[in-house]
Amino acid sequence: MMNTAIMKQAVISLNEAMREAGREVNAEEVVNIVEQHAIATAVSAAASGAIPGAGGLVALGIACTSTITMYGRLANAMGVRLNNGLIKAVASAVVADLAASVAATIAATAAISFIPGVGNMASGTLTAITNFGFIYLAGLIFINLVASFGVSRVENMSEEEMKSAAKSVQDNMDVKAAMKEAKKAYKAS
Repeated sequence: MMNTAIMKQAVISLNEAMREAGREVNAEEVVNIVEQHAIATAVSAAASGAIPGAGGLVALGIACTSTITMYGRLANAMGVRLNNGLIKAVASAVVADLAASVAATIAATAAISFIPGVGNMASGTLTAITNFGFIYLAGLIFINLVASFGVSRVENMSEEEMKSAAKSVQDNMDVKAAMKEAKKAYKAS
């Protein structure tokens, strides 16, 4: 299980928000969902990282799909009723914002992937670590979104309100510290 300080704090805040709404949440299940998607995405991304020049972009597509699926599972585990369109909209907005922060890494993986053997391995490894962190951050954003805005408010947000709320959560998060923790979690998993 991801045993990081930022994830622990997010889950504590989520538990408090759920109690205020008169609901229960299985914190371990929520963390496990994030971890499962981060690991699966890292494995898929590692394989795609070996594709010369395009692996990073393929991995980004994998991360987007994984984020959508993860958000659906997280919403279900939290008992938050969101339609698929809203889940896709918020996931796409989060992925777009996070992609900007890993653009340099995607470019680097594309460049080194053209080096046969060692370059492919390095590209695959770098892509895996980046995507693990990417999904970890996306999971934190969704958990903190529900914790910060509350279940009933989240359930009644429009697409634009949801995107704005996710952006607000991300802007108030220490992304560098979270990514550092994600790297530790990657090594531990």
